[in-house]
Formats: sequence, C-alpha cells, structure tokens
Amino acid sequence: MKIRYRVYTKPVNIVLKLMVITILVFSSIFTLSNIFFISVTTASDKSTEWQITLNISEPDNASDTVTFGEKNAAAEGQDQYDIPKPPAPQEPYIRSWFTTSLDPPYNTLWEEYRALSDKDKVWNLTIIWISETSLQTDITISWDISGVKASDFDSINLHNTDTINMMKETNYRFTANTNEPYNLQIITKNKTLNETSDTNGQPLLILTIVIILIILVIIYVYFKKIKK
Repeated sequence: MKIRYRVYTKPVNIVLKLMVITILVFSSIFTLSNIFFISVTTASDKSTEWQITLNISEPDNASDTVTFGEKNAAAEGQDQYDIPKPPAPQEPYIRSWFTTSLDPPYNTLWEEYRALSDKDKVWNLTIIWISETSLQTDITISWDISGVKASDFDSINLHNTDTINMMKETNYRFTANTNEPYNLQIITKNKTLNETSDTNGQPLLILTIVIILIILVIIYVYFKKIKK
C-alpha cells in the first residue's frame, strides 16, 4: 500500500507544482503589467489640439507671423501640417521661421505642429530684419494668452537673452541689428508630470522588487515542503 501511495502521489505532486508555478507566474505578470500600465497612462492624457500665432513687427511697419502648436495626427518629423516658409519679400522686411533638422524646404517652417503629448518640447525660432536705411530697430513679438493656456502645459517660455513667461506676458521686445539673425527658443514644460514621474519612479521599482522576492520565497518554501 505504501508503494502504491508513492506512485499515485508523484504525478499529483508534479501537477500541483505546475499549477503553483503557473499561478505565480501569471499573477506576477498581471501585477507588473498593471504597474506599467498605470505609469504609462498617467504620463500622457492629452486630447486637446492647440496653436499659438506669433505676430512679429517693428516701428516702420515691417511684420511677419509664425504659428506653432500640437495636433492629434501630427508627427514629430515632417507631416501634412508643417508649412515651409515662403521666400523673403522686398526690403525692408522681417522674416521669421522655425528652424528644424528636416530636409529643405521643411528646414524653415512657417507653421510647425507636433504630436499631442505631455512631454517637454522645444521650438527653435529664427528672426531676421533686413533694412538698407536703418541699422537698428525694436522688434516686438506678441501673442494671445488664451491660446497659450489652451495648451494645458504648466509653462511656455520664450527664451532669448531673457526668459519670458508667455502665460503671463502678451509681448516681448528686443533690439535687432539689420541683416543679423536672432535665434530664440520656445520651451514647453509640464512640472506636474515631471514631479509625478520623479516621485513615482522609485516606489514602483521598489514594489516590483518586493513582489518578485515574495514570489521567489513562496516558490522556495513550497518546494521545500514537497521534498519533505
């Protein structure tokens, strides 16, 4: 009877082992996938398209515009929404564009749109003023704050020699020399997202390690009991 019992229990033990391992593996996969899903879904939840038009002018009535923003179907590279800058008009004039790494003519854009996301972004803006009668002028860049706030970013700043908060200011003025290009940057940031990712990253990693250790301990204890 003793021998029969051993013969009978051996396949049962094998089946139990497989069941325990299967349950533990699937539970760990489920737990880790949920953790990953939470971290990913909280990182990006934007659905509202937005755009900002910059009006660029100087006292002698030379002016220009450029537009940037985000659209649902836009790409980080070249897409249907990117519009190249037309050729320069007759002097005197202001010409402005977004400088990109795309192939010509998309390396100088009149309108540049990016894909909707909460990630920080940078638009590289170039402005040049051409005049044969004057050496210097004051260039004014203006925008509508309502368009800035529609972006859902925590901050949108215009960077030149100064940093201008586009959510609080409606314009920026600087002195320009004729025939000298000026390179500015528009930087969007999400402080809430950055703080969340910083504070949640370590707890999620620690929780993952703890879960894996618990699973390994359970497997070890179970196999020790089976051997006894």
